[in-house]
Amino acid sequence: MRSLTRVPALAVLALVVLPAALAAQAGGQDSASSRPPGCRGTTASSSTVSLPRPNGPPIQWDDYPVLEDVQSGSPAESAGMRPGDKILMMDGHDLVVNPPTKTFLAGDTVQFVVWRNDGEVPLTVVLGRWDPPQAPEGVTRICRPLGTPAAGRD
Repeated sequence: MRSLTRVPALAVLALVVLPAALAAQAGGQDSASSRPPGCRGTTASSSTVSLPRPNGPPIQWDDYPVLEDVQSGSPAESAGMRPGDKILMMDGHDLVVNPPTKTFLAGDTVQFVVWRNDGEVPLTVVLGRWDPPQAPEGVTRICRPLGTPAAGRD
């Protein structure tokens, strides 16, 4: 008779303690504070579009960024980005009208829409990490996919 009263108590204890323990364990493995800012491994430029007005200053707005360079072995190259691609959208946000305000971290999956060959091309990039993390003078940083060794540790 005693064991019947203990089983429900143990079950209740497991239901109360187990979810909190699992959440704490999962949070420790992938907390945002432990991940560095993300990168895609591209160099882009943008320009300003200007519309003249007869009785006032011109109306100006930023144009969409155009990729000038895609680093070899970068997350952007793996996703199919190419020099000359015009980036229209990032994670559902139009880059001119409504740019994203979120800070993306290494390991985040980001949806891009680029303009290429007179059409929109959707691309998915899993952001990498910068190697080295800071940019010392005269050193070119490389955007590496997560899980790849840093330079000098191959």
